[in-house]
Amino acid sequence: IFLMNIEIEDFIDVLNEGLKKYLKQNNYSVDKSFYDQLEKKLHHELSRPFNEQLFTPTQLLNNYVQKNLNSTLRLTPFDLGEEFRSTLLRWGVAKAKFLDE
Repeated sequence: IFLMNIEIEDFIDVLNEGLKKYLKQNNYSVDKSFYDQLEKKLHHELSRPFNEQLFTPTQLLNNYVQKNLNSTLRLTPFDLGEEFRSTLLRWGVAKAKFLDE
């Protein structure tokens, strides 16, 4: 399954890597299953056609982090690094083009 010329898995990997760095820098401790479950949630949503996606990747991430870390943490694309920001922008442009057609 492709998301505007990049695979969904690559997009999710970029998000997870940014999240791992952020959580480590801010002294959060999570195990591998935390990321595995997040990956499943993201894949489920991002595999849908754009017009059926209910949440942005950042919304999915924040909902998941708040629920699973019992936190009010609100992450932004800037928290997850430049690679994630540029990937998210490409996703947003592709979604806008799709919805405009």
